[in-house]
Amino acid sequence: MATPYQNPQRRGSLPLGVVLGVIAGAILVMFAWFALFDDADSATPGPTPTSAQPSDPVESPDPAESPEPDESAEPGDESVPGITTELPVGTWVTVLDSLPQGSVSAEQAIARAAELSQPGHTAIVIDTNRFEGLNANYWAVVIPGAESRAASNAVCKAIGLPVGNNCYPREIKGLR
Repeated sequence: MATPYQNPQRRGSLPLGVVLGVIAGAILVMFAWFALFDDADSATPGPTPTSAQPSDPVESPDPAESPEPDESAEPGDESVPGITTELPVGTWVTVLDSLPQGSVSAEQAIARAAELSQPGHTAIVIDTNRFEGLNANYWAVVIPGAESRAASNAVCKAIGLPVGNNCYPREIKGLR
């Protein structure tokens, strides 16, 4: 005898209500994803990051005027020229690439940032060991200065990359 949920001529097939429920659930999940990760906030430029990159060449300093060593710095806390070690807390960066520090040199990461830079969107390299909220031991190639997740997502769109594995937002939650 057939139960109310089974059609005796179609054994093994799913009821139409289950199929429609799965489809409706998938659509709801998709809309929720876009609501969380694709806000339509305007992309406004944020604060300029502080970089360890040297500016214009300077004359050789007088050895008598050399600065005192920073005693507050921890051992192994040397900054690498061209690697950004400070960004404003609460700002967002658009991550374009993450390169493991164990196998990629700082110079290679800086070259990768130059490759990924586009007019109006300059990529920089940050040392993820310096920032809370980022996976440690990577050189992250990022475009800094977004004020929200939506603004960071807008950067991906502006440079022609979909938000996903190769272009995604991350918030700077603090310094380590």
